[in-house]
Amino acid sequence: MTDHRQAPATARNDDQTADLASDLYEHVRQLNHATAGPPSLTLPGTAYTVLGNLSAATYGLDQVLDQINRFFLRELQAGRLGHDQAEDVADVLSRHGQALAEARQHARALCTALSDAQATINAVHSRTTHSPEASPTTDGRTRVDDVGVAAAANDFPRPITDPTLLAPPLTSERSRFIRTRRPNSPEA
Repeated sequence: MTDHRQAPATARNDDQTADLASDLYEHVRQLNHATAGPPSLTLPGTAYTVLGNLSAATYGLDQVLDQINRFFLRELQAGRLGHDQAEDVADVLSRHGQALAEARQHARALCTALSDAQATINAVHSRTTHSPEASPTTDGRTRVDDVGVAAAANDFPRPITDPTLLAPPLTSERSRFIRTRRPNSPEA
């Protein structure tokens, strides 16, 4: 069952902020399973929506990464940071800031690429199920997704339900193969 509850608009403490990041990971994990194929991904419109939401999410990551960097800079300026191995915190945060700047560039590039991917499939839609008149054996054309059907159609040109597949046996032949039991007699 899918949990469609909205996350709180604002986290009230560090635990709730960490929970939001944890929920993000969990939602991505579930999305990985859902997009593996049917029954959760069967329509092009669903893929279009997923790509749009992923694009929007990566757009938002840029802001999150910038705000995390600003947090550390404020804490450094206020003198509230130390380092467990006695490294210079300013040097550590400089490397940290560079890594976040690179991550932000990647997030913006990913956002753009996802937007482009979504725009590319804007006009893609599902085809309706083939009717018997449009089957690969009837119209003589084989579609890419009908290759297996066409191969089977070559071996079985008529459906198994076709009454002309097996002609009924003649009356004299039928009686020869039908075994009857006499009532009240034990079977041998």
